[in-house]
Amino acid sequence: MPEKMCEVYEAYDMEVMGYGRGRGAIILKTDKGIRQVSPLLGNEKRLEEEKAFKERMYDAGFTHIDRVVAAKDGELVTYDRYGNPFVVREYFEGRECSPGSIHDLERAAYNLAELHKSGERLYQEEGNARSLKSPGNFKGKTQEIKKIRSFISKRSVKNEFEHLYIKAYDYFYEQAVKCQQVMEEIDTLNVPFRIGYCHGAYNYHSVIFCDDFMATINFDRFHVGYQLMDLYQYIRKVMEKNNYNFNLAVKIISEYEKIIPLKKEGYEFIYMMYCYPEKFWKISNRYMNSKKSWMSPVNMEKLEKVIKDEQEKLKILKNFSQHYGVHKMIF
Repeated sequence: MPEKMCEVYEAYDMEVMGYGRGRGAIILKTDKGIRQVSPLLGNEKRLEEEKAFKERMYDAGFTHIDRVVAAKDGELVTYDRYGNPFVVREYFEGRECSPGSIHDLERAAYNLAELHKSGERLYQEEGNARSLKSPGNFKGKTQEIKKIRSFISKRSVKNEFEHLYIKAYDYFYEQAVKCQQVMEEIDTLNVPFRIGYCHGAYNYHSVIFCDDFMATINFDRFHVGYQLMDLYQYIRKVMEKNNYNFNLAVKIISEYEKIIPLKKEGYEFIYMMYCYPEKFWKISNRYMNSKKSWMSPVNMEKLEKVIKDEQEKLKILKNFSQHYGVHKMIF
């Protein structure tokens, strides 16, 4: 056991009987069950909100969740001998969802729907109406893409990345503008997209398969928002990991709908999110936040991949439109 962590372990009402390594964390086997010890991300106020949210979700019946564990003195954050802050959460013995297993991915989709059902009910019980940004924040992202194009144009000496960015810009910016316009029309019609608590970063790393249940972890980005954003992001991640196999998207949506039927507006929501050039915006944002005196080869690789993968994206949109009857959209 790492000696420098003894102060952290001793602060909790548990006896450590073994340990191992997880993703950026230490996994402990204790007399109180499995525990995860990880560095504090964000601030203590956000951690308090996380604890309160997970306790409410637990009480609402979504019980297999990595709840925050308080120390003996009631504090949620403890420190090692060097002053580094750590958080302890309940954890689970099992295996991660396999991105190559259709069965695993379907079960994880079903689990996401159960999470959303509990999250929507919890949000409604709170009765707190919140003003939310338009789904996807297309307007803000599109303005950012335009701003970055203007910045690059003014540079007298351009590197390889910047030349390729300028070449690809018109195509992706036109997509962004069209998506923004359609979303603004949808907002005007007050289409009833589902609102409730969202995971925020749901993927195959977020689900652990235990002997007779699934556990959900990694809620660092939980929030109240449009729940189908979780489903869209999950589908996108799965498709990227599986050579853009559209049949996987159909299976995932079918499993999700066993709990929550999407209806026409749900299919249109996912289609619209997929239409937006999200990856182009991300590489634009990454570029803007990087040093301009030296351009990382990774940025160039990512931009080349965005351009290369565009044909696969168009195939997905065509298949989606035909399969779900979504014909009024962008491309």
